[in-house]
Amino acid sequence: MQIKMIGIDHSKSPLQYREKVAFSTVRNIEFLNILKQEENILGGVVLSTCNRTEIWISYKDKLENEIDSILCKFKNINLYEYKKYFTYREDKEAIEHLFMVSSGLKSKILGEDQIITQVKNAVEISRESDFLNTTLDVLFRNAITASKKIKTQIKFKKGSFSVVDSVIKKLEKLNINVKDKSCLIIGNGEMGRLASEIFIKNGANVTMTLRQHHKGDVVIPVGVNIINFSDRVEVLPKFDIVISTTSTNRYMLKYEDVVKVKLKEKVVFIDLAVPRDIDEKIFSIKGTIGFNIDDFQIEENEINSFNETIERTKEILNEYIDNFYKWYYNKDLITNIFEISQKVADDTILRINKLVDDNTKNIVEKSSKKSIEKLIFCLRDNMKPRDFKNFMNILEKNYLNEDI
Repeated sequence: MQIKMIGIDHSKSPLQYREKVAFSTVRNIEFLNILKQEENILGGVVLSTCNRTEIWISYKDKLENEIDSILCKFKNINLYEYKKYFTYREDKEAIEHLFMVSSGLKSKILGEDQIITQVKNAVEISRESDFLNTTLDVLFRNAITASKKIKTQIKFKKGSFSVVDSVIKKLEKLNINVKDKSCLIIGNGEMGRLASEIFIKNGANVTMTLRQHHKGDVVIPVGVNIINFSDRVEVLPKFDIVISTTSTNRYMLKYEDVVKVKLKEKVVFIDLAVPRDIDEKIFSIKGTIGFNIDDFQIEENEINSFNETIERTKEILNEYIDNFYKWYYNKDLITNIFEISQKVADDTILRINKLVDDNTKNIVEKSSKKSIEKLIFCLRDNMKPRDFKNFMNILEKNYLNEDI
């Protein structure tokens, strides 16, 4: 099928390796432009989240350069060192993996909602970069549609999850009640807004940083206070909980800055960013407790409670996977279907040409064409690909290769 995927994720790679391969939106676009220059690569999508970076390509013939070497050169990292953390998938395995990822079945927090938006955003970046070919477009569209259907029709026994929900649960287990606590969120992107909403829902008093030049451009969740991003270190003494969620490549909180301010007696630092936002040396400051993204996941003893839900989820995924396969294996026949339907319509008009007026002829032509298309597409969706190709060969011989 000539679809490839290379990925690095939480199941195989430590955070310090994942963060070196993570992409911001700007770097995503830059990398897609690099891939565009590669001979035989027809399209690409880069999915970069807190827990994974995955690169998908559609190609023809043989690749001159493998994706892992292109990636490592772009990121200025050693291929030999990283190869053991990469996962390589092709064709059927790659396709089915994508559906599992977009539905949340591959997430650290099983069934999380956020992944659907992340997949949609990755596809949109490729589309805007003019690097989303038809095969990847149809593939990702089916995966996203399946995931939306799962979200609306299937409820996981413990509800829908995000990594922030897991943060709340972990704090509860440590007897840290967030109600009435002062919480600082560094970063106003999707993760920052989600963290704000969930902490407010749980009774916290939330303040979010906002860069001066972003004022008026960012939707701020109801009930959230705003401070200037540049004041983030200065205001730390006011807060019980500090959460950082940006997508930059440098620390938002440095040890040498934080150690100079007088923190509260007990402060929780939570770093949900990849690459990391908070210098982990800060976690050693007296009275502080710190976590990064790898500290949050579904409990192992809870997984069995999801078995029935997982099976129902896979049933929906398989339906849309089959839809993609039917489209892919027959995509070269679509033009012929339209040509055959037009030939049948022309044949019909010739037979009634002497009996009706021009207006009726037009109506009959359009109706017969649509009827034949509906019939052929119905057969395509209910036949094995090989049988359908044989069927189309018969029609082509009788309609496209002979004059009426």
